Amino acid sequence: MKPAPMNIVLRIAAIIFTMLFSLVYITTRTIAPEYDFVYATEQVDSDVEVVFDDMAVPHIYANSEPDAMYALGYVHAMERLWQMDLLRRAGAGELSALFGRDMIENDKYLRSLGMRETAIRTVETLESTASPQVLEAMKAYLEGVNAFIETKELPFEYRLINAKPEPFKLRDVYCATGFMAYSFAIHLKTEPILDWMKTSLDSSYIADLAWGQAGFTHIPTGEKPRDISGLASRVHALDASRPVPQWLGSNAWVLSGDHTASGEVIFCNDAHMSYASPSVWYEAHIVTPDLEYYGNHIGGLPFPAIGHTRDHAWGITMFVNDEIDLYRETIDGDRYLHGGQWLPLEITTEVIEVAGEEPVEFEVHKTHHGPLLEEDLAMWWTFNHYPENRIHEAFYGFSRGSGIESFAASAELVHAPGINLMYGDKKGDIGWWVGAKLPIRPDHVDTKVAIDGTDPANDPTGWYGFDMNPKLVNPERGFVYSANNAPQPNDSVRYPGHYYAGNTRAAGIFEALSEPKNDWTVADAQTIQLDHYSPVYRQNAEVLVAYADAAGAEVEDFMRRWDGGHLVEDVAPTLYYRWMYRTIRAAMYDEFERAATEGSAQEKFESWHKTIVSENSFPRLLANANSPWWDDVRTEEEEDA
Repeated sequence: MKPAPMNIVLRIAAIIFTMLFSLVYITTRTIAPEYDFVYATEQVDSDVEVVFDDMAVPHIYANSEPDAMYALGYVHAMERLWQMDLLRRAGAGELSALFGRDMIENDKYLRSLGMRETAIRTVETLESTASPQVLEAMKAYLEGVNAFIETKELPFEYRLINAKPEPFKLRDVYCATGFMAYSFAIHLKTEPILDWMKTSLDSSYIADLAWGQAGFTHIPTGEKPRDISGLASRVHALDASRPVPQWLGSNAWVLSGDHTASGEVIFCNDAHMSYASPSVWYEAHIVTPDLEYYGNHIGGLPFPAIGHTRDHAWGITMFVNDEIDLYRETIDGDRYLHGGQWLPLEITTEVIEVAGEEPVEFEVHKTHHGPLLEEDLAMWWTFNHYPENRIHEAFYGFSRGSGIESFAASAELVHAPGINLMYGDKKGDIGWWVGAKLPIRPDHVDTKVAIDGTDPANDPTGWYGFDMNPKLVNPERGFVYSANNAPQPNDSVRYPGHYYAGNTRAAGIFEALSEPKNDWTVADAQTIQLDHYSPVYRQNAEVLVAYADAAGAEVEDFMRRWDGGHLVEDVAPTLYYRWMYRTIRAAMYDEFERAATEGSAQEKFESWHKTIVSENSFPRLLANANSPWWDDVRTEEEEDA
């Protein structure tokens, strides 16, 4: 009897599956990393021992710092080479060399931002600006990375696309740093849509939003600027298509020993990186006769951003200050207008290597503000404009320094991205500093929208000194904290930014730490880190239920009983976020639709809904039943909430 056709198909499928499984198994077995080894080579002065613990964290024992850094670079490459390669290529706008023409537009955009150019410029000055110890450590790290590339089997991803990574250079460290700075800079997704809203809607609508610090750029009567909101949509689309994840915010706090059961400082930091495989962070323990630290690294960067020694601990959250300003330029051919004079555009030709195809050339046009991201829109960015890029010297100092004064001196070296730096030590000192170079901007300029680039009076005039940055050292209350919230206002300094509302994560941490409690333990602190309740969202839900007229009894019941928690099995959070979205859209979409003379109203609404300003504005909108947003402009009647 002949086998049935279906049986033949199933047998063939089983054979193919078995062959593919065997191929993948054999291939991955041949390139599996080697764990627990003693590294001996002419590149290190003496043997280096690397031991991986049960959590797969490498512990590196060496007789000198350069040898330890060499080994760290080697194990980084051994476990994260593909990730490291993508990160540096994203910062340099060189993804097309791996992935082909699908990444050309991404590379054009990333190259235009100027991260690669800034990295090259930084490396050219390193010999004269960086300390010899920092430079030696960085070079040793890169030698370790390249030793792995030259001597070991490459990760499976390279076989899939028939590629080999280029050797790593100092430039790559700073390209990766540039992408890190870009990843945290949400301005290009936020300010174009805010600009459209401000120039297209009545001021009464803007007044009901959590816009932040005041200050308004003058718009001449009778002139409506070009709609630039499409840039936000374009940036969202490019970021989503890139094989490198975006990074998010974080929480951190430090408790004085006066409030702990042990009398010792308790340090907490949970960095909110987006999910990725492999993880963004790479933990490692370094031990030499003169140095010991346990740190959280980013692959491709030699020094840890978060970590601790035997004497102190440090960590970070993002400051989310406004590091990018958009300027509307007046362009005429290859020149632009500024201060009543026509100045020449700086024009450079960039070349993008494309896998399997001829290289692609394109031009980048710049004004003194920065590159033109669109025909008449220039980007001014702290990362590119500040003359020194010393963030890796800062990270080096955090792990090698001793004492709070040493830490503060290292914090002063950070320029961009702006970060909240947290500190605690065995002596009992605690502190928080903002590490960032903050530009001095004219008071009349609203940095959340596009600025008139023709008027020199709108340009930054310099930089504040580090002594003007927000900080808090050994406060009487006994703790410092940060959750991407805005710092306290300062009469002398403006800190514009896209901060998270202080009544959300920050408020929860502050309230918990402010309890009259002097016996905090590590376990107590962990309960705050694992806190999944949001009193603000619970309050929002109560208002939504009060306004509801057709939500359904079951939905309303879920909302009434919701405590603001976000356990996996909870139904209410899903209902809340959908209800919140629909409420915001019902309130605002009709105004967007009426004002959108160019482009899609839905696209503009989606860009707005993804901003922190939108998230921060929702409680404010709910609290005002008479807000103009509640009126449906498509009807003759005037509605409220």
